[in-house]
Amino acid sequence: MENAHTKTPAECLAFFGVNMETGLTPDQVKKNLAKYGPNGKTTWELIVEQFEDLLVRILLLAACISFVSKQRLR
Repeated sequence: MENAHTKTPAECLAFFGVNMETGLTPDQVKKNLAKYGPNGKTTWELIVEQFEDLLVRILLLAACISFVSKQRLR
């Protein structure tokens, strides 16, 4: 669906063939899963993915060193 944010709820329901009271039928769920695949990444996967970047790892290491050195100076 293009520009879903501009559509009314009724238009979205009609586009996906969904009843507002009952939602998707089990058959519709299976078809949509086959057509679109499973949902995207979980929140945990998104958080862990942030630490795969080298710059983020360097900044995290610098923060840890700063924290440890501050503790030793006290």
